[in-house]
Amino acid sequence: MLESIRGKVTGTDQSYILLETGPVTVRLLAPGYFLRHVSAGDESVFFLLFQIVNEGNKGVPLAVAFPSVSDRDFFTKFISVSGVGVRAAAKAMVIPPSELASAISNGDIKVLKSLPGIGNSRAKQIVAKLQDTMSKSNFISSVPAVAGNAADARAILEQLGIPSSEAVSLINAAVEKEGADVSASTLVRAAMKSRG
Repeated sequence: MLESIRGKVTGTDQSYILLETGPVTVRLLAPGYFLRHVSAGDESVFFLLFQIVNEGNKGVPLAVAFPSVSDRDFFTKFISVSGVGVRAAAKAMVIPPSELASAISNGDIKVLKSLPGIGNSRAKQIVAKLQDTMSKSNFISSVPAVAGNAADARAILEQLGIPSSEAVSLINAAVEKEGADVSASTLVRAAMKSRG
């Protein structure tokens, strides 16, 4: 099975990313928090999760795209809750996995039931099933604060789909190399260059 795919985004369609890879365009389901940061023209690598979803009396293959392996791992845990299917999980995940993991770990039913398609009983079910797992996981990142141009540069990287913890590391390295007084765009360029 495919682990990841590289290509150019040709557009988005409701909950999907349309990705051109060679002569083929594929339609990838994407969680809401990630879909907001993807736009036509972006070239990137997406990490994939394949699932067969039962629709009526047939199995339909779905490929779900993620910006990182960690986000994909979180999604796999999230869909292990009974009643939280692949499509429902992608729709519900309008906040990043680190925030969602934190809400689950803290038993924050209010945050969970505010997610699309997650009511009070489903929120309680998610906490009951995943609270211990999330409390012991590395999905909850304590992202150090950055200020000024570094904060702006971090925000830009996150808009490009780079996870918060990685964005902070990249910006901290760029500040060390370029200095704290350079512009946000200089820091972003340095960060992207070091990322490869």
